[in-house]
Amino acid sequence: MLKYFISLICLFLFTRTSYSQEKKKVIKVEKESVSKFYNPKTYGLRLGIDIIKPILSYTRDNFNGIEITADYRLKTQLFVATEAGNMNRTIQENNFNFSVNGTYLKAGVNYNLYTNWLSMDNEIYIGARYGFSLFNSTLNNYTVFQKGEYFAPKEVNTPTKYTNLNAHWAEFVLGIKTEIFKNLFLGFMLSVNKIISTKDANNFKNTYVPGFGKITKNGSGANMNYTISYRIPLYQK
Repeated sequence: MLKYFISLICLFLFTRTSYSQEKKKVIKVEKESVSKFYNPKTYGLRLGIDIIKPILSYTRDNFNGIEITADYRLKTQLFVATEAGNMNRTIQENNFNFSVNGTYLKAGVNYNLYTNWLSMDNEIYIGARYGFSLFNSTLNNYTVFQKGEYFAPKEVNTPTKYTNLNAHWAEFVLGIKTEIFKNLFLGFMLSVNKIISTKDANNFKNTYVPGFGKITKNGSGANMNYTISYRIPLYQK
């Protein structure tokens, strides 16, 4: 009887040990399986540059500009974003030629609509910005049509400079960012703008604003940029 009882205890201990080992193996496999689909997000400051503006500055005589971009992840899909730049551009219209020189700042948020999987960290986002620009304009030359026998036009080549001009606008953006290497991104963004207010010169209306672009008759405009940016990783969450 004692021998039978001892054998039963040994069988119970062996069975329990084997069960515990198998349970640990199952838990380990489950953790490894889950880790393959677990995608922690990297939080950090991402800095970039619009690569189109340096190209235009090099290839065109009437353009010189640069734009710096930055964003920071607030939540998994939500980013605070900004663009800042400086621009000097000369524009030829039908009856006049003028130059615009100034700086601008745009700030707002992006919301990522794309659901990443595995180790991806890409974005297809929509967003909004508030934009502000300080600039000067110079009317380089213009044509005056004088009333006379032949209505002969007269060209005035005396430059007139207008300083301390400004503009405020709202902006809706749509863009993408693709991680080509770890923390290195290529991006494209399209923006549609609407002027809120602008300070014009006494006798020369603003038709082009740095950061906004050309102002249409209804006060709207559009822009785009192509960016390369690097994220300085701070932590994962």
